[in-house]
Amino acid sequence: MQDRSTRRRLSVEDRRAELLAACLRLIGERHWDEVSMADVAEEAGASKPLLYHYFSTKAELYHATVQSAADELREATRFDPNLPVEPRLRAALDAHLDWIDDHADAYRAILQGGISSDAAVQDIVEHSRAEVVERLAEAFELEVPTPHQRIMLRGWVGFLDAACLDWLETRAITKTELADLLADSMGTPR
Repeated sequence: MQDRSTRRRLSVEDRRAELLAACLRLIGERHWDEVSMADVAEEAGASKPLLYHYFSTKAELYHATVQSAADELREATRFDPNLPVEPRLRAALDAHLDWIDDHADAYRAILQGGISSDAAVQDIVEHSRAEVVERLAEAFELEVPTPHQRIMLRGWVGFLDAACLDWLETRAITKTELADLLADSMGTPR
């Protein structure tokens, strides 16, 4: 939480990002129902009226926070088109694991917490998964994936989610071992 006496003037985009980051931290710490707009404002070092200026309802804030997290993860895992397929996929996979490691509690809350049952959150998560499938198809240079290829890619994304959630819960293997396991499980779609 910021001290209000040290609050600084931010651009609209920067202030919005700060509010969303504060909300993401809080939904990682406690159940969404226990997080109030006042809590988010306090965490961000902002006033409650300022928070309501940006987000008229708690639901709007919550959905914007989940969308922002999905956008941030997507950006962090963007493929480098100059790399060959395997290093390209591994770099994106490593970035994915780094992001979820840095945002572990929020990642768990979004995928399996109380907020995961919200229809808008489900839409954001499903859209993100579909984008990953599209990006994987592109990485494997599949112009139009066959139904078999699309199912394989979608299944791997489901495995990725489940493996990451298990790893965050148990930490039974290292992050590098998890990345190796995930990379080894990704065969070339046929």
